[in-house]
Amino acid sequence: MKPVIVGITGNIKEMPAMSGLEYDAVSRQLSEGVKEAGGVPIVIPTGTPDLAKVYVDMIDKLILSGGQNVDPRFYGEEKTVECDDYSLERDEFELALVNEALKQGKAIFAVCRGMQLLNVALGGTLNQNVEDHWQNEFQGTAHEVEVKPHSRVSRLVKSGSRINSIHRQSVKVLAPSLVATARDPRDGTIEAYESKNGAPLLGIQWHPELLLESRNSQSIFNYLVHQL
Repeated sequence: MKPVIVGITGNIKEMPAMSGLEYDAVSRQLSEGVKEAGGVPIVIPTGTPDLAKVYVDMIDKLILSGGQNVDPRFYGEEKTVECDDYSLERDEFELALVNEALKQGKAIFAVCRGMQLLNVALGGTLNQNVEDHWQNEFQGTAHEVEVKPHSRVSRLVKSGSRINSIHRQSVKVLAPSLVATARDPRDGTIEAYESKNGAPLLGIQWHPELLLESRNSQSIFNYLVHQL
């Protein structure tokens, strides 16, 4: 059988900090989740929008990884928070990837920032700052999740499961073509969504790649590779 090629969007990171040396970086746990599921991961470095078709032609499925805030200009707002954690270059490139993947009908699995970006690409908006959604450590979990019955995510995660929370923005207005399928019971924050029309789209606000020791988390990657 032809292997399933999964493209994972990379970030631009200066390492060490203030060294002037930039690297294409992405959480290795994302590629480990894909490999464990039997897929072949490929990291897609941030590039120019004109390269989007070339990359999407090469892959079968796309993971939009976590990272910076999404610039509010893409959903018609001015910045309302004092923060420099933005990358216009990355936003423009990944929006082009999303548009091309949608055009080609290829599956998109969107994680944290990726979930926010995909919502924006489809016409939704974001809360520019949310309180009590950034846990102190990257390891471990922060709260439970309520899952909508009979949804895609309900096949993978049970209501009451504990998830991590490492984000400072969240979905405000959900794009018209999406439906919320999981929420934070503390304040109703959307923690997962999928397409209303059955398109192969799945957005998750938490980081399942940091919880791969959990059967639920690896099942998400198995679903991505074999079913989404």
